[in-house]
Amino acid sequence: MEQFDVIVVGAGLGGASCGALLAQGGKRVLLLEQNPNAGGKGMTLQRNGYTYAAWVVVSAPAVDSMHERLLRRLGLTERVQLVSMGASDSLYQSSQGAFRLMPRGDGSSLDPTVLLDWLEVPAEQRMAVMGTIMSLLSLTPAQIDALEGMSFAQWLAPQALPPAVHAFLVSLMCDLMYMVPVDTLCAAEAIHGLQSMFQRGGGLFCVGGFGAMAEALCQKVRECGGEVRMGCKVEQLIVEAGRVVGVRTEQGDFRGSAVVSNVGIQPTALKLLAEEPLAAPLREKVRQLKPSIGMMGTRYFLREPLVDVPYGVIFSAESPWTQARFEAACAGRESKRGVIFFEAPSVYDPAAAPDGRQVLLTGYWCPADPNLDEAELAQWREAHEAVMWAAYPRLESLIDDREFYTARDVSRLTRDTVMTGQGGECIGLGQTVGQCGSGKPSIDSGIPGLYFVGCDAGGRGVGTQQAVASGMAVAEHLMDYPCRIPV
Repeated sequence: MEQFDVIVVGAGLGGASCGALLAQGGKRVLLLEQNPNAGGKGMTLQRNGYTYAAWVVVSAPAVDSMHERLLRRLGLTERVQLVSMGASDSLYQSSQGAFRLMPRGDGSSLDPTVLLDWLEVPAEQRMAVMGTIMSLLSLTPAQIDALEGMSFAQWLAPQALPPAVHAFLVSLMCDLMYMVPVDTLCAAEAIHGLQSMFQRGGGLFCVGGFGAMAEALCQKVRECGGEVRMGCKVEQLIVEAGRVVGVRTEQGDFRGSAVVSNVGIQPTALKLLAEEPLAAPLREKVRQLKPSIGMMGTRYFLREPLVDVPYGVIFSAESPWTQARFEAACAGRESKRGVIFFEAPSVYDPAAAPDGRQVLLTGYWCPADPNLDEAELAQWREAHEAVMWAAYPRLESLIDDREFYTARDVSRLTRDTVMTGQGGECIGLGQTVGQCGSGKPSIDSGIPGLYFVGCDAGGRGVGTQQAVASGMAVAEHLMDYPCRIPV
């Protein structure tokens, strides 16, 4: 059985960043990934001359990002090109049905006065709205942390914001960044993210997609003496004498002083450790954790460009999701329409589409259940495509081809289904009250030799940056970890 210092299971941005840092630090690393491509939920696909993410991928803030910090530490800034163009198409649909485009700035910050003009906030309400925004932006880290036990909906309620402003903060911002209903979203996490967006901009992308960044991290592992195996799915963790000592795969067994799982806390405990009595307390604990909402959408392959911005958001005063509204929509009692996110990779990466063409990715909320039937999936899709046709009347006529993706694809590629109705969650564990800050699951599983990395543990922030933050934290924790347990 081959022996390594650290085995990392999963080459998502959390696992790949952790593996690269540990390899650079002198550890003998084995990085295993079930897919042919690295990147996890940020993986890049290629088809007929197009390069694009598997689905809409979110990364913020744009300035002094976790990605920048990681790449500088690894000496990869020349290999991986991060891009932030600033401009976006944020469209607000008024109560009269008209779509109002947010004025484009330089992307370095968001000017509150511009927002109020765009959202048509009456003059008599502007002072109160500005007061709320300034209060949000002026909270200190300690004051933010003190809000861990409160939902963002509870924090917003006393502010009595106009519906358009409420929708901007909740739907355009938080529904996109966190993928959990506002009345379950941790206020501390929401405000931390909003401060970052207002002060350091949003819309950070990577030439070649974030999958290209993950591939560069894998290459760093190899260059530092580690080993990377793609298409190698871990089937079981090996436990001996009360500790995790390795992994079992179709390609054989591998032994490691430490195993770091990037496949999710619930799949790790409920599948990879399913038969281990030692893991019974962990299995019971993770069954209580709540995942984020699922995402589905469409990849439109267009015969000519439709948009000249890298991303956009379409929302209305009715878009914000609460837990009750989402449950009612799932049951067919409420509209399934919510906020829509879209991304156009060739705007920030001209090589991402053939000359004169464009691929447009859309994403919107849906249940995380990979087993939804086609009829229900069609209802979610039709509700949101109707909005796309209205917001961009030329879109339908420009389509050469299109591909639909659902929570089933998210689960198949990135997260095993181990609990009923789960597996296709967009992010992983939800950033909800009780699951953030001091309540965030630890990187230490409690079982000797086993650690967690990725959005489920050890990080804070938005999307891919939370994963990278976790990777950096786990690598730092394990850098002095004793190597080579007895065989």
